[in-house]
Amino acid sequence: MRFEWGYLFGMVLQTVPEPRKVAREIQALQFRRVDLWLALALLLVATTFLGVIASILFPVDPETMGPLFSDPILMGIAQASVAVLMVFGIYWVGRMVGGTGTFDQALLTVIWLHFVLWIIELGVVFLGVFAPGMALLLWIMGMVMTFWILSHFIAEMHGFNNAGMVFVGIVLTLLAVVVVFSIFLAIIGIGVPVETGAF
Repeated sequence: MRFEWGYLFGMVLQTVPEPRKVAREIQALQFRRVDLWLALALLLVATTFLGVIASILFPVDPETMGPLFSDPILMGIAQASVAVLMVFGIYWVGRMVGGTGTFDQALLTVIWLHFVLWIIELGVVFLGVFAPGMALLLWIMGMVMTFWILSHFIAEMHGFNNAGMVFVGIVLTLLAVVVVFSIFLAIIGIGVPVETGAF
């Protein structure tokens, strides 16, 4: 695999129609684990920097979207946390259900996913200046592609035949995480405030 922008961009385009083929090539790469963590960290920094640019070009009202979505730094911290949890989740959950993938392959999967999403975000920011409607469409496509790529990469990594079942597993895992997180927030006394009163 060549680390040239033209080649990498071609691989990004190929990831959609042939995700398992690209997954085999990506997950066969051999790097030190510390280098993989560094690559993921650099991608997350680049994503946060792009978020800063987007917040300057398209300012968001904190009262409408909340502090997390209106502050690119907080958003970057949240994305980094999700990325790290995703690495461990892909490895551990896959192993629990009989997968054969390695931890480094999980890292490579998350790194490539974030690289693809970073390319998409570049396109969203660029189109947001000239064609907001197309930017929104590209953003929606990016969200769909996230699950498409993740399902096939995990299936290839762990040796599963059915990417559809992997997708179902991802959805169920996300729901379980949301439920556990909600219970945790309720236990420590954090919840959504409910206003009562006469109409």
